[in-house]
Amino acid sequence: MSPGLVGRSIVGVELHKPKLFSAAAGLNLDDLIGRCIERIWRRGKFTIWQLSGGLTLVVHLKLAGQMVHLDNGGHELGHGGHPVPMWGTPMPHKSSHVVFCLDDGSVLYLTDIRQFARLHLMPQTEVEAFIKQQRIGVEPLTRKFTSAQLAEKLRRRSIPLKTTIMDQSVMGGVGNIYADESLWRARLHPRRPANSLTTQEVTRLHRAIRAVLDYAVREGATFVPHGKAISDRDFPYCHGRAGSPCPRCGTIIQKEWVGGRGTHFCPKCQKPPVAVAVA
Repeated sequence: MSPGLVGRSIVGVELHKPKLFSAAAGLNLDDLIGRCIERIWRRGKFTIWQLSGGLTLVVHLKLAGQMVHLDNGGHELGHGGHPVPMWGTPMPHKSSHVVFCLDDGSVLYLTDIRQFARLHLMPQTEVEAFIKQQRIGVEPLTRKFTSAQLAEKLRRRSIPLKTTIMDQSVMGGVGNIYADESLWRARLHPRRPANSLTTQEVTRLHRAIRAVLDYAVREGATFVPHGKAISDRDFPYCHGRAGSPCPRCGTIIQKEWVGGRGTHFCPKCQKPPVAVAVA
Protein backbone atom coordinates (compact mmCIF):
# COMPACT_ATOMS: atom_id res chain seq x y z
CA MET A 1 0.00 0.00 0.00
CA SER A 2 1.23 3.49 -0.82
CA PRO A 3 2.55 5.39 2.23
CA GLY A 4 1.24 8.55 0.56
CA LEU A 5 -2.34 7.60 1.42
CA VAL A 6 -2.10 8.36 5.13
CA GLY A 7 -3.09 11.96 5.78
CA ARG A 8 -5.01 12.30 2.54
CA SER A 9 -8.75 13.00 2.42
CA ILE A 10 -11.20 11.23 0.11
CA VAL A 11 -12.98 13.78 -2.11
CA GLY A 12 -14.68 11.37 -4.48
CA VAL A 13 -15.40 7.66 -4.99
CA GLU A 14 -16.48 5.83 -8.13
CA LEU A 15 -17.94 2.34 -7.63
CA HIS A 16 -18.43 0.45 -10.88
CA LYS A 17 -19.18 -2.96 -9.34
CA PRO A 18 -21.58 -2.50 -6.40
CA LYS A 19 -21.08 -6.09 -5.20
CA LEU A 20 -17.54 -5.18 -4.10
CA PHE A 21 -18.82 -2.74 -1.47
CA SER A 22 -20.90 -3.24 1.65
CA ALA A 23 -21.69 -0.94 4.55
CA ALA A 24 -22.98 -1.28 8.07
CA ALA A 25 -26.53 -0.21 8.78
CA GLY A 26 -27.01 3.51 8.35
CA LEU A 27 -23.89 3.96 6.22
CA ASN A 28 -23.36 4.17 2.47
CA LEU A 29 -20.68 5.00 -0.10
CA ASP A 30 -21.21 8.75 0.31
CA ASP A 31 -20.05 8.50 3.92
CA LEU A 32 -16.49 8.08 2.62
CA ILE A 33 -16.49 11.60 1.15
CA GLY A 34 -14.51 14.08 3.22
CA ARG A 35 -12.94 11.43 5.44
CA CYS A 36 -9.23 11.64 6.15
CA ILE A 37 -7.23 8.40 6.04
CA GLU A 38 -5.63 8.55 9.49
CA ARG A 39 -3.99 5.14 9.69
CA ILE A 40 -3.63 1.96 7.64
CA TRP A 41 -2.84 -1.38 9.26
CA ARG A 42 -3.13 -5.07 8.45
CA ARG A 43 -4.61 -8.17 10.04
CA GLY A 44 -4.05 -11.34 8.05
CA LYS A 45 -5.03 -10.48 4.49
CA PHE A 46 -7.31 -7.62 5.53
CA THR A 47 -6.15 -4.02 5.23
CA ILE A 48 -7.84 -1.70 7.71
CA TRP A 49 -8.17 1.99 6.85
CA GLN A 50 -8.91 4.04 9.95
CA LEU A 51 -10.82 7.15 8.82
CA SER A 52 -11.68 10.41 10.51
CA GLY A 53 -15.04 10.70 12.21
CA GLY A 54 -14.93 7.22 13.70
CA LEU A 55 -15.35 5.19 10.51
CA THR A 56 -13.21 2.35 9.14
CA LEU A 57 -12.92 0.82 5.67
CA VAL A 58 -11.81 -2.83 5.72
CA VAL A 59 -10.35 -4.04 2.41
CA HIS A 60 -9.62 -7.57 1.21
CA LEU A 61 -8.07 -7.95 -2.26
CA LYS A 62 -8.81 -11.71 -2.38
CA LEU A 63 -7.23 -13.77 -5.19
CA ALA A 64 -6.56 -11.15 -7.86
CA GLY A 65 -7.18 -7.63 -6.56
CA GLN A 66 -4.60 -4.87 -6.77
CA MET A 67 -4.34 -1.21 -5.80
CA VAL A 68 -2.36 1.41 -7.70
CA HIS A 69 -1.84 4.96 -6.42
CA LEU A 70 -1.05 7.64 -9.04
CA ASP A 71 -0.26 11.31 -8.53
CA ASN A 72 -2.11 14.05 -10.39
CA GLY A 73 0.34 13.69 -13.27
CA GLY A 74 -0.26 9.96 -13.65
CA HIS A 75 3.03 8.90 -12.05
CA GLU A 76 2.91 5.88 -9.75
CA LEU A 77 3.27 6.55 -6.03
CA GLY A 78 2.78 2.98 -4.91
CA HIS A 79 1.06 -0.30 -5.62
CA GLY A 80 0.10 -3.50 -3.85
CA GLY A 81 -1.69 -6.78 -4.36
CA HIS A 82 -1.53 -8.97 -7.45
CA PRO A 83 0.36 -7.94 -10.64
CA VAL A 84 -2.52 -8.56 -13.05
CA PRO A 85 -2.68 -6.36 -15.01
CA MET A 86 1.07 -5.77 -14.96
CA TRP A 87 2.39 -2.91 -12.88
CA GLY A 88 2.78 0.10 -15.13
CA THR A 89 -0.41 -0.62 -17.07
CA PRO A 90 -2.26 2.66 -17.79
CA MET A 91 -5.06 3.35 -15.33
CA PRO A 92 -7.97 3.12 -15.21
CA HIS A 93 -7.96 -0.45 -16.53
CA LYS A 94 -11.16 -2.08 -17.79
CA SER A 95 -11.20 -4.00 -14.48
CA SER A 96 -10.71 -0.91 -12.28
CA HIS A 97 -13.93 -1.28 -10.32
CA VAL A 98 -13.33 1.26 -7.51
CA VAL A 99 -11.66 4.66 -7.87
CA PHE A 100 -10.75 6.90 -4.91
CA CYS A 101 -10.05 10.57 -5.70
CA LEU A 102 -7.93 12.25 -3.01
CA ASP A 103 -7.53 15.86 -1.93
CA ASP A 104 -4.04 16.29 -3.42
CA GLY A 105 -5.25 15.32 -6.88
CA SER A 106 -3.89 11.77 -6.66
CA VAL A 107 -6.06 8.79 -7.52
CA LEU A 108 -6.17 5.27 -6.05
CA TYR A 109 -7.49 2.50 -8.31
CA LEU A 110 -8.76 -0.86 -7.09
CA THR A 111 -8.51 -3.24 -10.05
CA ASP A 112 -9.71 -6.84 -9.90
CA ILE A 113 -10.02 -9.03 -12.99
CA ARG A 114 -11.98 -11.63 -11.01
CA GLN A 115 -14.21 -9.25 -9.02
CA PHE A 116 -13.63 -11.06 -5.71
CA ALA A 117 -12.23 -8.08 -3.79
CA ARG A 118 -14.41 -6.70 -1.00
CA LEU A 119 -14.65 -3.38 0.85
CA HIS A 120 -16.58 -3.11 4.12
CA LEU A 121 -17.44 0.27 5.65
CA MET A 122 -18.27 0.25 9.35
CA PRO A 123 -17.96 2.28 12.55
CA GLN A 124 -14.54 1.92 14.14
CA THR A 125 -16.23 0.38 17.18
CA GLU A 126 -17.28 -2.64 15.08
CA VAL A 127 -13.87 -3.47 13.61
CA GLU A 128 -12.69 -5.70 16.46
CA ALA A 129 -15.82 -7.86 16.29
CA PHE A 130 -15.63 -8.02 12.48
CA ILE A 131 -12.01 -9.20 12.54
CA LYS A 132 -12.80 -11.72 15.28
CA GLN A 133 -15.55 -13.20 13.10
CA GLN A 134 -12.98 -13.91 10.39
CA ARG A 135 -11.21 -16.37 12.73
CA ILE A 136 -7.76 -15.23 11.64
CA GLY A 137 -4.91 -17.13 13.24
CA VAL A 138 -1.79 -15.77 14.86
CA GLU A 139 0.44 -13.43 12.85
CA PRO A 140 3.58 -15.40 11.84
CA LEU A 141 6.02 -12.58 12.61
CA THR A 142 4.82 -12.05 16.18
CA ARG A 143 6.07 -13.75 19.34
CA LYS A 144 2.79 -15.62 19.65
CA PHE A 145 3.72 -17.70 16.62
CA THR A 146 5.85 -20.45 18.12
CA SER A 147 6.90 -23.88 16.94
CA ALA A 148 4.76 -25.45 19.66
CA GLN A 149 1.73 -23.41 18.64
CA LEU A 150 2.21 -24.41 15.00
CA ALA A 151 2.61 -28.07 15.96
CA GLU A 152 -0.71 -27.97 17.81
CA LYS A 153 -2.48 -26.58 14.73
CA LEU A 154 -0.90 -29.16 12.41
CA ARG A 155 -1.75 -32.10 14.69
CA ARG A 156 -5.45 -31.44 14.17
CA ARG A 157 -5.33 -31.67 10.38
CA SER A 158 -4.77 -34.60 8.04
CA ILE A 159 -5.21 -32.47 4.90
CA PRO A 160 -2.21 -31.47 2.73
CA LEU A 161 0.39 -29.35 4.44
CA LYS A 162 0.17 -26.52 1.92
CA THR A 163 -3.61 -26.26 2.29
CA THR A 164 -3.16 -26.14 6.05
CA ILE A 165 -0.61 -23.33 6.23
CA MET A 166 -2.71 -21.25 3.82
CA ASP A 167 -5.74 -21.65 6.09
CA GLN A 168 -6.12 -18.19 7.62
CA SER A 169 -7.43 -19.70 10.86
CA VAL A 170 -4.09 -21.51 11.28
CA MET A 171 -2.04 -18.37 10.74
CA GLY A 172 -2.82 -15.01 9.22
CA GLY A 173 -1.40 -13.73 5.97
CA VAL A 174 0.33 -16.70 4.28
CA GLY A 175 -0.67 -16.80 0.61
CA ASN A 176 0.12 -19.06 -2.31
CA ILE A 177 3.59 -17.76 -3.16
CA TYR A 178 4.92 -17.68 0.38
CA ALA A 179 3.43 -21.09 1.18
CA ASP A 180 5.42 -22.61 -1.72
CA GLU A 181 8.56 -20.76 -0.67
CA SER A 182 8.23 -21.79 2.97
CA LEU A 183 7.74 -25.45 2.11
CA TRP A 184 10.67 -25.39 -0.33
CA ARG A 185 12.90 -23.78 2.29
CA ALA A 186 11.80 -26.34 4.90
CA ARG A 187 12.24 -29.25 2.41
CA LEU A 188 8.66 -30.42 2.93
CA HIS A 189 6.34 -31.70 0.21
CA PRO A 190 3.11 -29.68 -0.17
CA ARG A 191 1.00 -32.88 -0.16
CA ARG A 192 2.38 -34.21 3.12
CA PRO A 193 -0.48 -34.67 5.59
CA ALA A 194 -0.16 -31.81 8.04
CA ASN A 195 -0.32 -34.14 11.04
CA SER A 196 2.52 -36.33 9.76
CA LEU A 197 5.35 -33.91 10.55
CA THR A 198 7.92 -34.76 13.19
CA THR A 199 8.88 -32.25 15.87
CA GLN A 200 12.06 -31.47 13.95
CA GLU A 201 10.11 -30.89 10.73
CA VAL A 202 7.65 -28.56 12.47
CA THR A 203 10.57 -26.55 13.83
CA ARG A 204 12.07 -26.36 10.34
CA LEU A 205 8.76 -25.21 8.88
CA HIS A 206 8.26 -22.63 11.62
CA ARG A 207 11.69 -21.12 10.92
CA ALA A 208 11.09 -21.21 7.16
CA ILE A 209 7.76 -19.37 7.36
CA ARG A 210 9.26 -16.63 9.51
CA ALA A 211 12.33 -16.29 7.27
CA VAL A 212 10.28 -16.07 4.06
CA LEU A 213 7.82 -13.52 5.44
CA ASP A 214 10.58 -11.48 7.03
CA TYR A 215 12.25 -11.27 3.62
CA ALA A 216 8.96 -10.23 2.00
CA VAL A 217 8.43 -7.45 4.54
CA ARG A 218 11.96 -6.11 4.09
CA GLU A 219 12.15 -6.39 0.30
CA GLY A 220 8.53 -5.76 -0.67
CA ALA A 221 5.91 -7.98 -2.23
CA THR A 222 7.20 -10.67 -4.58
CA PHE A 223 6.68 -9.96 -8.26
CA VAL A 224 5.47 -13.04 -10.19
CA PRO A 225 3.76 -11.72 -13.34
CA HIS A 226 1.22 -14.14 -14.82
CA GLY A 227 2.38 -16.84 -12.40
CA LYS A 228 5.97 -16.98 -13.70
CA ALA A 229 9.00 -15.89 -11.70
CA ILE A 230 11.38 -13.46 -13.39
CA SER A 231 14.44 -15.41 -14.51
CA ASP A 232 17.09 -12.91 -13.43
CA ARG A 233 15.78 -12.60 -9.86
CA ASP A 234 16.73 -15.05 -7.12
CA PHE A 235 13.44 -14.81 -5.21
CA PRO A 236 11.12 -16.64 -5.32
CA TYR A 237 13.34 -19.73 -5.42
CA CYS A 238 10.57 -22.19 -6.23
CA HIS A 239 7.19 -20.59 -6.92
CA GLY A 240 6.63 -19.76 -10.57
CA ARG A 241 9.70 -21.72 -11.72
CA ALA A 242 8.13 -24.90 -13.14
CA GLY A 243 10.49 -26.39 -15.70
CA SER A 244 13.55 -24.62 -14.29
CA PRO A 245 16.25 -26.25 -12.16
CA CYS A 246 15.93 -26.11 -8.39
CA PRO A 247 18.50 -23.55 -7.17
CA ARG A 248 19.46 -25.94 -4.37
CA CYS A 249 19.91 -29.29 -6.12
CA GLY A 250 19.35 -28.73 -9.85
CA THR A 251 16.31 -31.00 -10.15
CA ILE A 252 13.56 -29.61 -12.37
CA ILE A 253 10.85 -27.78 -10.41
CA GLN A 254 7.40 -29.28 -10.89
CA LYS A 255 3.93 -27.76 -10.73
CA GLU A 256 0.77 -29.46 -9.50
CA TRP A 257 -2.57 -28.32 -8.14
CA VAL A 258 -3.04 -28.65 -4.40
CA GLY A 259 -6.26 -27.46 -2.86
CA GLY A 260 -7.13 -25.70 -6.09
CA ARG A 261 -3.94 -23.61 -6.09
CA GLY A 262 -1.01 -23.83 -8.48
CA THR A 263 1.79 -25.37 -6.42
CA HIS A 264 5.53 -25.48 -7.18
CA PHE A 265 8.02 -27.81 -5.52
CA CYS A 266 11.27 -29.69 -6.02
CA PRO A 267 10.59 -33.47 -6.23
CA LYS A 268 14.06 -34.25 -4.85
CA CYS A 269 14.42 -31.70 -2.04
CA GLN A 270 10.78 -32.11 -1.00
CA LYS A 271 10.18 -35.84 -0.72
CA PRO A 272 6.60 -36.87 -1.54
CA PRO A 273 4.47 -38.51 1.16
CA VAL A 274 4.80 -42.27 1.38
CA ALA A 275 1.75 -44.07 0.02
CA VAL A 276 0.11 -46.44 2.47
CA ALA A 277 -0.79 -49.81 0.97
CA VAL A 278 -4.41 -50.90 1.39
CA ALA A 279 -4.85 -54.57 2.30
